Amino acid sequence: MKIIRKQLLIFFAIFNIFVTNSLAHEYKIGNLIILHPYIIETPPGAKTAGGYMKIVNTGNQTDYLNLVTVDFAKVAEIHEMKTENDVIKMRKIKGGLEIPAKDFTELKHKGYHIMFINLRKPMIRGETYEGILYFEKAGKIKVIFAVEKMGFKLEENN
Repeated sequence: MKIIRKQLLIFFAIFNIFVTNSLAHEYKIGNLIILHPYIIETPPGAKTAGGYMKIVNTGNQTDYLNLVTVDFAKVAEIHEMKTENDVIKMRKIKGGLEIPAKDFTELKHKGYHIMFINLRKPMIRGETYEGILYFEKAGKIKVIFAVEKMGFKLEENN
């Protein structure tokens, strides 16, 4: 009986590790750590979606996210959303998104984000999609965007 109980405890511990890792995924390239790339689910017929993540730079040099490519949308652009004189403005970032040395940049709702334009299909919670991030110094890396529910936000401790 003790052996079965131990085996069950081990099974649940391993299961918990896999579930936790599948919810929050990260990638490393050079001095950059990319935390949980995700897309917010879209309603049927939506033609755009936002992509988000946190990029941590552990190095001594600033890097730049210059390009994002995906197959699930016709266009992927790096955008900034900000309020100026009580008017919300969104614009494409020119020259790349800065990832400061020994700091991080977070792509989040109402801030920096990747704008996926002309989606080929709706983004449904639970699905995943590949993308490639191109950095000026670190190079390129393939990531998986997880589709999350409306209102999802990365935890503050990431």
